[in-house]
Amino acid sequence: MKKIVLLALLVFPVFAFQAQTLEEKLTALFLEFDTTQVFSAKMAASSKLELLANMETENYAVNYYAAYSKAMISYMETDKDRKDMYLDLADTFLEKVKQLQPKNEETFVLTALLANARLVVDGGSRWKKQGDIFNANIDSAKTINPNNPRIYHLKGVALYFTPKMFGGGAKNALEYLEKAKTLFSTQMNGNILIPSWGEKRNLYFLSECTK
Repeated sequence: MKKIVLLALLVFPVFAFQAQTLEEKLTALFLEFDTTQVFSAKMAASSKLELLANMETENYAVNYYAAYSKAMISYMETDKDRKDMYLDLADTFLEKVKQLQPKNEETFVLTALLANARLVVDGGSRWKKQGDIFNANIDSAKTINPNNPRIYHLKGVALYFTPKMFGGGAKNALEYLEKAKTLFSTQMNGNILIPSWGEKRNLYFLSECTK
């Protein structure tokens, strides 16, 4: 009898996990990724998102968040080669995202995010190519939905890191970040299948611009 009870206790967590819907799994993994700023923990959560995406190759949202997680990790990484390694991984998932929903506004936003991350690795030699990719995809997303807050968030962050002599700086970034803040306050959250990331990051850069 004790053996039966022990076996049940060991097996139950497996069945409980399997009983989760894909949406529940993705929600839990994204929260695990998004709520920590510890690099090792973020890496671990990103690896889980990557594993799920490799299992769910035809799911737009799963591949979207796998790519997104690699892009955000690249910003935290300090080694240039490893930055590009993470972005190479992100690109594999981005290509799947493009195949699944090529005209989705969030596909264009994600493409712009990855272009910006590539530019950050080596702005001196990549500003033209990656900058053009960034701007083209921001414009495409804006054509579909000009009220997407991530459009203005990404534009504001890009301007924040652009030298003043080229039209950047905190002052010029502020307008976009403030618009993003307004739009973030009106977006619907709570559905993992509809991307809503960026609000916390936007508030951070707003505070940096107003110091």
